[in-house]
Amino acid sequence: MNKILFGGAFAIGALAILWIGRIFLGADTLGLFVTVLIGGVYAIGTWELWQFRRATSSLQHALIHVPESIDNLNEWLHSFSPSLQNSVRLRVEGERNGLPAPVLTPYLVGLLVMLGLLGTFIGMVDTLKGAVVALEGSSELEAIRAGLAAPIEGLGLAFGTSVAGVAASAMLGLLSTLSRRERLQASYLLDTKAAQELSHFSSKHQQKLAFQ
Repeated sequence: MNKILFGGAFAIGALAILWIGRIFLGADTLGLFVTVLIGGVYAIGTWELWQFRRATSSLQHALIHVPESIDNLNEWLHSFSPSLQNSVRLRVEGERNGLPAPVLTPYLVGLLVMLGLLGTFIGMVDTLKGAVVALEGSSELEAIRAGLAAPIEGLGLAFGTSVAGVAASAMLGLLSTLSRRERLQASYLLDTKAAQELSHFSSKHQQKLAFQ
């Protein structure tokens, strides 16, 4: 189910960026550049989350297939992603540390909105400049109306970057939430296994054996 939601959310964000990019294509070079930049940031965030989910999946698989009589913790730790091995070892030994979370994605979610607003503000500045030129260039009403048509049309295009940025930010945030939920589920499963099949690797168990 998570795979379907993840794929659907990614597709919505990507389609929003492509739709806005198509509008800008051949009409607004600056808007197209900002949209491409938004797409690049969105791709980076998605890539990090894909790697994050891949590591989580490897841990879940290792936890489901923990041998009933495991006597080598290091060998089992090497059966899943290296990015989780140290955290899982500490968790098994009894430390209440959390598993790693995405590093870049929380920042990128906000950056996408800022890039969208940046494109919009730049577009508004160009629009206002065009409006000033139109107003100063003629005193006839029809000429002013004709002169303002292009800047106002440009303003409509400028807001497209905000649409792309907000849509990408919302979908990347949803992807992050889904990925973190998977990691949380793996964390619960790890605690269960640490209390059962892996309990003899805990520091408390080792101390108990030392006093016997």
